[in-house]
Amino acid sequence: MKSFAVLILGVMPGLVIAAPPVIGTATADGAFRLNGDTVITDGTLTEGAVVETVRGNLWVRLTGGARLSLGAGSRGKLYGDHILLEKGETHLENGIGFHLEALGLTIRPDRGTSTGRIGMLGSKRVRVSALTGGFQVLNARGVLVANVAAGSALAFEPQAPAAAAVTHITGTLTEQSGHFLLTDQVTHVTVEVTGQGLQAQVGQVVQVTGTLNAAATPVAGATQVVAATSVQTVAAAGAGGAAGGAGGGAAAAGAGGAATGAGIGIGVTTVAIVGGVAAAATLGGLAATGALPGQSSNATVSR
Repeated sequence: MKSFAVLILGVMPGLVIAAPPVIGTATADGAFRLNGDTVITDGTLTEGAVVETVRGNLWVRLTGGARLSLGAGSRGKLYGDHILLEKGETHLENGIGFHLEALGLTIRPDRGTSTGRIGMLGSKRVRVSALTGGFQVLNARGVLVANVAAGSALAFEPQAPAAAAVTHITGTLTEQSGHFLLTDQVTHVTVEVTGQGLQAQVGQVVQVTGTLNAAATPVAGATQVVAATSVQTVAAAGAGGAAGGAGGGAAAAGAGGAATGAGIGIGVTTVAIVGGVAAAATLGGLAATGALPGQSSNATVSR
C-alpha cells in the first residue's frame, strides 16, 4: 500500500488537464470582453466562454455553423449548441441545432434557414423577432409557449411560480373526435381544452382561463391539455375577422381583471398566457418601447 501511494504521488505532477474545446471565433469592430479580459478585435471561443460588448458589435462564428452578432451593451455565455443571453440583443443565422436561452426560456429556430433577433427588455422580459423562418419558445419545463412566425415579434415575461400553471388564451374552439381544440390567436399554440359546457361553444371565438394539466396526454394536433375554469364568448360563430381583432379588444377589461386576480401583474393588454409565460404581440412598439407592463388602455387585447 505504501509503494502504491508513492507511485500515485510520483504520477500526479505529470497529470495534464484538458483545455475546454474550441467552439468558434469572435470578431468585433472594437474592444470587447472575453471571460473578463479585454480583447482587441478578435478572439478564440471555448465552451462556456463569456462575451460582453461595450460600444461596438460582436460577430460570432461557431464551428457547428451557427452565426450570431451581439449588439452594443450585450453579454452572453456561449456553448457549442446554445447561448445564454444575459443582457442586450443577439441576431441569429444558420442556427440549425442551435438555440438561445434567456430568463429560463428556450428559443430555438424551427428550421436551419430561420433568422431572428432576440433581445432582453430590462431584467424580466425578452423579445423574440422572427425575420425569416420561425422560432419556438419553450418554458423552463419544456412546455411550448409560442410559435413565432416569420415577420412577427412577441415579448415574453415568465410569471412567478405561483402563477406558473395559469393559462389565458383566445381563439376559435373546434371539435376533433370528441376532443376540443383551440389555437391561440397570439402565440399560435394549439391546446386541448377540457371542462364543462364546451360543446355549446364549438365554432365560437372564446376566451379560456384555466390551468395546465401536465399529467394528461393531448390529442394529436395539440401540444398540451388545459383544464378550463372559465370560458367566455368573445364573438359568436360567423362573426369573421372582427372576432380576431376588435372582438378581442372588447374583452380587454375582463381579461385584465382575470390577470390581476391571478397575480399576473403584466397589465391588461397581455394578449396570452401559456405555460405560465405572458406573451404580447409587438410591432416595433409595445414591449420594444418598454410598454409592458402597464401598456395604454386602448391597445387591442386578447386573453
